[in-house]
Amino acid sequence: MLNAKAFANASTAVILALYVVCRVASLVASDLLFSIARSWFHTFSVDSLKGTTPMDLGTFLFGGITIAVLVWVTTYYTIVLYNRFAKK
Repeated sequence: MLNAKAFANASTAVILALYVVCRVASLVASDLLFSIARSWFHTFSVDSLKGTTPMDLGTFLFGGITIAVLVWVTTYYTIVLYNRFAKK
């Protein structure tokens, strides 16, 4: 049986760390990020997605908070359901 709160906390911490790493990478190596995106989305052009203005601190924090909430809630309820299904 998995501890849903601990698993959700760990998943959220990992995702927030990746969120920060991705933000730093976007500041210092945005061309690398777009090269990676091109390799993942085989037939789509991602060039039109490049921003013309840098992300401000408020947007960065809002994105971090919303992704943390989404990951925590999703992970928590996934583990709750997993534990219920595993009992059967």
